[in-house]
Amino acid sequence: MVTDSHNHTCHFSSDAGMSISELISSCNQKQIKRIAITEHYDYDYPHPEEPSQIFDINQYVDAFEIWKKLATNVDLIMGIELGYQSHIADIIDSVSASAPFDSVILSNHLIDGKDVYFNTECYKMYTKEDLHSKYVSVLAEMAERCDNYNIIGHYDYINRYCKKRNCNVLYSDCPKDFDRLFEIIISKGKSLEINTKSIHKLIKKKAKMTMPDPEILKRYQDMGGKMITLGSDSHTTDTLGIHFNETAEYLKSLGFKSNFYFKKRMPHEEAL
Repeated sequence: MVTDSHNHTCHFSSDAGMSISELISSCNQKQIKRIAITEHYDYDYPHPEEPSQIFDINQYVDAFEIWKKLATNVDLIMGIELGYQSHIADIIDSVSASAPFDSVILSNHLIDGKDVYFNTECYKMYTKEDLHSKYVSVLAEMAERCDNYNIIGHYDYINRYCKKRNCNVLYSDCPKDFDRLFEIIISKGKSLEINTKSIHKLIKKKAKMTMPDPEILKRYQDMGGKMITLGSDSHTTDTLGIHFNETAEYLKSLGFKSNFYFKKRMPHEEAL
């Protein structure tokens, strides 16, 4: 199985439910040889009633050194997932540069200043096309304004908590926004995440189409995009590496040959 580049533990991500020992044990059982831990860091998270979405970076670095010694059969990659808001772009780059992270995911979880997990009213307030355009335009903004990242996380996070069965993010929803996003990340040498938790959510909803929209990925390729990174976005052990094999086959059918993971902030290529 290829590298899983997006995961969270209960030690530093308040919404995660697995310990590092549980993660390592599960990786051994599933034959996952390399995995990135990308703890949530959402500075100025707009839901004060929720547990803090930031942590002590130095404590994380120290803990990771211990974790690497525990993971005798698993190559652990030290990462972080940085949550974007327009007023903290400089802080995001500063946090990213504050420690020797191997891999940095830049993500957006918000619509109208609220996490989509809580703000399900947004699915009623906007048309599907307007909502997706609003979300992807922020991805393009953050990709342009920030520099110290490697991966754009879950471009389709916006569909996760939609109760409708078929609410897939499509290229046709907002082609100009996707083109802007792709132009920026390709020019900066960043990678586009294929988040299999999004696929898992669509499967559970019995959506007609569960894999990423082929038109999105073909357009990315046509514009020169080659770098794709698989991440399960796991918060518990049951989803580590979930749907990786079928997703890899799907990506190969579209012409992608490699999965990209990052170590010491440099891209490494492995066959899908």
